[in-house]
Amino acid sequence: MQNQLDVLRASMQQWIPLDEALWADLQQRLHYRIYQKRQVLIAEGQLSREIAFVVCGAFRYHKDIDGEEVTTYFSFENDWIGAYADFVRQSPSEVTIEAMETSELLVLSYDDMQALYQKHPMFERFGRLIAEHLLTCFGDRMASLLLKTPEERYEKTLADNRHYFERVPQHYIASYLGIRPESLSRLRNRMMRKAVL
Repeated sequence: MQNQLDVLRASMQQWIPLDEALWADLQQRLHYRIYQKRQVLIAEGQLSREIAFVVCGAFRYHKDIDGEEVTTYFSFENDWIGAYADFVRQSPSEVTIEAMETSELLVLSYDDMQALYQKHPMFERFGRLIAEHLLTCFGDRMASLLLKTPEERYEKTLADNRHYFERVPQHYIASYLGIRPESLSRLRNRMMRKAVL
């Protein structure tokens, strides 16, 4: 598990100075897990008791709406994942989070996170910075869905998250963009023709 911990430590040090007491305490509270493709981290309606750091792998957030799975978000290496708002409220999850490929996680329980906040002010700062980052990501996502055309959403996703198109099945990307797979195919063809001209 040392390699996985090294990945987490390097990621955290991009946000905060990480002292040895905090790092030692955090290591004792983390649990290493491997998720296989299509294995569920949390199911819609399940109480959200944990968050996790993605050491490697990819996850998809989705919600069942009238019998159809709607993809709402993706997470990859160096992301913290979980049904975050539901985790904070300790309420049932509004989404299902599912592995898209074999993935490695370091998992932290709600109680352990609260204990770290109480004991280590720097970890509380880390939590605030991550929460602010997630708030801006989800705010940008909502604005994109409400204010941009499918073509604008596609271009923005391609510009900001090109790796989605390399690692995520096209029908999940279409759902994420709020369009049908056949519409995504037409949109991609139209964009390629534009690029050639």
